[in-house]
Amino acid sequence: MRTYEPSEFISQLSTNQLVEPVDLTLFGLVKVDENDSSVLCFSSSLSCEQWISIPISLISSVAHVRNVKCKDHQHPLAKVTLAEPEKDDASARLFMQLFTQARANAPAKRMAKSKAIMAREECEVLEFDDVPYLCCGGECWILL
Repeated sequence: MRTYEPSEFISQLSTNQLVEPVDLTLFGLVKVDENDSSVLCFSSSLSCEQWISIPISLISSVAHVRNVKCKDHQHPLAKVTLAEPEKDDASARLFMQLFTQARANAPAKRMAKSKAIMAREECEVLEFDDVPYLCCGGECWILL
């Protein structure tokens, strides 16, 4: 998300030059990697069984949303904002564009999936700090 000075924002808005912001935000569980201090372990699942390592150099900011229970322990639920890649890094820019496109199309797919699951089971959608969760049969998933 880019921040503008008020006059710059109004100028770009009035001339129809305001560029669509790129949403590089992830919500999920985080933990430290005990073997590598240059990465943050991230899981989009609330079961904490699968982790991916995100290099700290690719992260713009991290916000601690809350702690969430995971089996017999807890993990921080965080909002991780990825840094926008350099203009000359073609691979990273392609990933960013694909990620942004997938995020833009995801809400409709999530709603269709949620409705199908909810029709089969007793489920409900809960929100914590503007993060939606689908909870069915004692399990919850982040709806990203």
